[in-house]
Amino acid sequence: MKEGAVKSNHQVYFSESDIDYDDLTKICSQKTLQEDYPLSDSVSNNVVIYDAKHFKSFVGNVEKERRLKTELHQVLEGGPGVFVIRNLYQHDAIDQSNAIFEKIVEKESGTSNDHFASGTNTRIWNCFQKVALESADAFINYYSNDLVKLIAESWCGPNSQMTAQVNIVRPGGEMQKPHRDYHLGFQENEVVEKFPVTVHRLSNYLTLQGGVAHTDMPVESGPTVVLPFSHQYDLGYLTWRDSEFSDFFNQHSVQNSMNKGDGIFFNPALFHAAGANKTSDFHRIGNLLQISSAFGKTMEHIDYIKIITHIYPALLKHIKNKTLSERLIENVLTCATDGYAFPTNLDYDKNSDSKLQGISMFELTKKSLLDSLSLEKFNLKLLEHQHIRLAG
Repeated sequence: MKEGAVKSNHQVYFSESDIDYDDLTKICSQKTLQEDYPLSDSVSNNVVIYDAKHFKSFVGNVEKERRLKTELHQVLEGGPGVFVIRNLYQHDAIDQSNAIFEKIVEKESGTSNDHFASGTNTRIWNCFQKVALESADAFINYYSNDLVKLIAESWCGPNSQMTAQVNIVRPGGEMQKPHRDYHLGFQENEVVEKFPVTVHRLSNYLTLQGGVAHTDMPVESGPTVVLPFSHQYDLGYLTWRDSEFSDFFNQHSVQNSMNKGDGIFFNPALFHAAGANKTSDFHRIGNLLQISSAFGKTMEHIDYIKIITHIYPALLKHIKNKTLSERLIENVLTCATDGYAFPTNLDYDKNSDSKLQGISMFELTKKSLLDSLSLEKFNLKLLEHQHIRLAG
């Protein structure tokens, strides 16, 4: 049984009451040994450090590429779950992108909508697409990076999908709430509890999180704070919202300074947070990369809108005549609608209350049925819902 695996008599479903800080402490007490990662330059605060300059000869050499990808995978899975690549980007690519970021922020009037922090942080949602539309040259220069491709393949395999969001933490910007990331990291605990523990483990493998330093990031500016090895704790998706967790994270987490052009990559289940910018005049800029497995898709394209608009009148009749219970109606909606709020357009589809996601088609349809909305009014709501989710 791997470190951190749940050992509870074949229990499959867990709740917050099952959180065990003794187990988490044991897991996070492991030490990273550089001898386990022979391609690395060093280990700093349990984080494996590499230098991109050493891997130029690896590109295009199948054996060397596989050796590097194997070691990076080992860091992310059974190791500390996080590594830094020094000199991942040359400054010209960074400066070119930064100029585009400035234009976008000016257009969007400094929009702030950070998932895990409030106040002075500024986000550019979907800067991946926005940069491409502003400057083909900047986009090509940035995403032609050979090592980024190898890093993505080390965890997600070939043909992964990239998204990117810029995070600008201004002087005085507060530290994010320590958390885990997409997918299960974006769900409320009452939703997380509905998934068997196998899905908690699977969620780790569906995405890879990364960040590229677009400025120098001395510790006082708030580079990413991480809790090495914490991805190995099976109940972590329930833990990060626990009232005791912030204190635990603050006691055991680590932080490494980064230089402009460095990259940090980590297992999405690793507890982490953007640090507080304690400077008085320094704007810390990071480009957050989220790399998703190509396998996170259905086998066939389904036109949920066509299906639900066709069957909606019949469902409405069942509601009115009480010939189907709410539970049976939900069973139909689970099959006939998209029950997941992602992917979406995070510029417009704002978080609702404390949730980290907007409303799904399932939720919209269920509410419309329970409110006895006519097909015409439902279609208008559905059209609006789809419109705000489209990329700009």
